[in-house]
Order: sequence, then C-alpha cells, then structure tokens
Amino acid sequence: MQSFPDELITKLPEEAKSYFKDLVRRWGFLADLCFSDLLIYIPTDNNATSFMVAAQVRPATSQTVHPRDLVGIDYDAESVYVVESALRSGGMTFAEWVDPNSNHMVVSNCIPLKANSKVFGVLARDYMLNPLRIHGELESTYVKIFDRFAKMILAGDYPYKVDDSASIPRVGDGVVLLDEELKVRFLSPNALSALHRLGCSSPSLGKSLADQGIELDGPLRSAESLSPVLEEIEGQQEAAVTFFCMPLINSQRADGFLLLLQDVTNIRRSERLLISKDATIREIHHRVKNNLQTISSLLRLQSRRVDSVQARDALAEAERRIRSIAVVHEVLSREIGEQVSTEEIVGAIIRLAQESVPPGVELKIDIEVTDFEIEAQLATPLAVVLQELIQNSIEHGSKDREELKVTVGLQRFDGTLRLTVGDDGVGFPPEFSIESSTSLGLLIVRDLVRSQLRGELRLSSDDKGSMVSIEIPTDTSDEA
Repeated sequence: MQSFPDELITKLPEEAKSYFKDLVRRWGFLADLCFSDLLIYIPTDNNATSFMVAAQVRPATSQTVHPRDLVGIDYDAESVYVVESALRSGGMTFAEWVDPNSNHMVVSNCIPLKANSKVFGVLARDYMLNPLRIHGELESTYVKIFDRFAKMILAGDYPYKVDDSASIPRVGDGVVLLDEELKVRFLSPNALSALHRLGCSSPSLGKSLADQGIELDGPLRSAESLSPVLEEIEGQQEAAVTFFCMPLINSQRADGFLLLLQDVTNIRRSERLLISKDATIREIHHRVKNNLQTISSLLRLQSRRVDSVQARDALAEAERRIRSIAVVHEVLSREIGEQVSTEEIVGAIIRLAQESVPPGVELKIDIEVTDFEIEAQLATPLAVVLQELIQNSIEHGSKDREELKVTVGLQRFDGTLRLTVGDDGVGFPPEFSIESSTSLGLLIVRDLVRSQLRGELRLSSDDKGSMVSIEIPTDTSDEA
C-alpha cells in the first residue's frame, strides 16, 4: 500500500487532498501505459521554493528510472525546474536531464494538478531516453492512450468525478481500444488471448465486439455517465474475463473507450471451490445436528421405559447435554463460515433450559450478552458449559421456591471472554469446592473450562444467591 508524507498531505485544501488520493488510487495503469515512473510533487511552502515527492509508482511494463523510494524527499525548485515551471504556468512542460546515478538521459513530462481550478501539485512522468530503440505498435498505442489521459488530467476530467471502483487493473492482462462508434481500433496480444478464451475465435479490428460475439454494455453506460464501468463475461470451459471500461473524454463527451481486461478464471474457479466446500461443511453440520437429535430422541424414549427415577434423571441430563451440542451445529448448518453468533447460541441454550423448569416454579432469566462471533470449536464447549450452569441453577436454586431469577452474562473485554451465570437461590453449601463436588454437571463444567477453553473458573455465594464466573483468554479462543 502506498504511504504518503502525512504532514504535507494534511496541509492541502480538502478538494486537493481528495483529488490527490483519488489519483494515486487509480494511477498504476497510467504508469504501465507510458512505460514510465510517475511522481507527484507538492510544494512545501507558499512560494514554491522547494518540492517534496508525495507519491511514486513504477511501471509494470518497463524498467524503472528511479529504483529507490523517493517519497518524502525534498528538492529545491532549481533542481526540479521543469516541475516548478509546470506549477507556475499551469501547462505541460518537458525537459531532458542526465540521471547522476545511472548516467542515462531521462525525459520528464510534467502535468499540473488542479483542484477547484487551482494548481496544487505536479504529476511528473520520467522515462529513459533511448534514441536507438524502435517502438512497436503496442508501445506507440499505449503512449498515445496515456497522452489522452494526460490531457484529461489537465482538463480536470481525470480522475473521474464519479468512480466507485475500488481499484483499476494494470494493463498486463490485455488492452482494447474502442472508437466513438464502439469499433475496435487496437487489441493487445493478451487481449486477443482473453477474447479467444471467451469464444471469439478471430478477433479483428474495425468491428465492434458485439459483432464478434462479445456482448458488452459497459461502453454505452460509460459514455452516458462519463465514468468507468466494470463488467464480467463468462465464456467456454468456465473462462471468465472482466472488462474495466473507461471513457476517453473530450469536451465533456466520450469519443473513445479504453478497456482493461483481466482474466479472472482462476479466481472464479477458486471461489466456486470455496462455495462448494462451504456448502459441504454446512451439510456436514446439518447431518451431525440431525444425528444428535436422533440420539436425543432415543434417550428420551429410553427414559420413558425405565422405572428407576435415578436412571430416568440421568438419561434426561444426557439428552439435554446432547441437545446443547446440537444447538451449535444447527447454527453452523445455516451460516456461512465456521463462526457463530454468541447471542444466537445463548438464546438457544436458554430456550432449552426453560423446558426443564420444575412445575410450579416461575423462572425469570436476565440476559446481558454482547453479540459477537466466536469460532465453532470454542462455541461447542461454551454451549455445554452454559447449559450445565443454567441447569444447575434451576435444579438447586429452585428448591422449595415458587420463583427463581437467573442472570446470564457474556462479554468480550481486552484479551478475555467473560461468562457469568448467577441465581438468587440458596447458594452453594458452606466450604463448597468444585474439586470435591459430586455433581456430574459441575465436573463437566470444570473439565471443559480447564481442558478445552483453558479458562479460569470462580464460584461465589452469599445469602443473596450464587455466581459462577468464567474467564477465557481471547488468544485461546482464536486458536480453537
């Protein structure tokens, strides 16, 4: 990500600051088109006696002129006189100079940058001068396209006034140039290959893409809005290519279009694999949930056929524990990904617990839960722990009472998840210790908190009731 000299940028007027950020976000392809390094110079004082390089981008199509990072470096006006000239004249300037580091001849083409008709900086195009090199059609066309954008920058037509695109592709995957009548005037070699993958067997110049089997509405939409349009075309054998269409504006109308192509076949294939994988995972969770519910139903049926009250209670407890695990899988079978909402899990566990309230007891549950996402591997033991604690409050806190209040809290603090379950019942017996407890439910809580959640468990009790507090390190939850 491009870094900027913040102190310099913050001093710019808001309009200039916005213009600068928009240009830098969308200028990579310009460096590719002109086979040049692009630099933005901004004066460091009101008299423009010195300039600082505020941004820099190198081309992906040729050798760089400036191997080192120049952002943040100051230059006096005399040493960058061509930059100063563009700033003061408000027009394009050119100069040739010898790079002292490489001894190469360098050409600088400077374009003033304006916001609200006021020049605030200069865009410099630096490239090596090689008179012996013969430029082919591709290079000549690319540079001509850059010249169009340079004129648009000078006229205030670029960056586009309306542009919702997050970024603009570089030119590597293909360039297509259309004229005002949407006829193809230039095709780069990579563009030819991309069109082949879409089923266009012999792309040619002088015809529209529609006449060659590629239906695009981007150019028409782009001409109407004078802003870029992104669309995607799918072809044979799952081929997919995006077309980023930019209007070439002249006197407030589009008289041509630049299409930057990007082959996204592998990206779309990976996305389809991820979607398929996610659907498979959700199906697995759905089946696990169904299997757990089947086991729960079998335990419930079995409990009805035993005469021993102790055996019936044990089967009922096992059935509730299985259902609490099934709650997590039920949520995961509906959601995309391997994270679940704490609010949804707590709500489902509370509804499950309310089914076991003894007759004649009115249960009131106060919930203080912050909704956030937790990993499935953390959610399962957490759901079981919560179910056991609420069930323990109901069983022991409601004895000889017609009303019971239970409070449930789950919050995330810096580095810690905190679960609390309390009630206004009789509390724990004097000198009660979870280490010596014979309660299977509390032993399950202890073991899950220590072994799977790697948390700390605290019990407190007084004449107002009991409270269980569990703290789970966040880094442990992340690993889960």
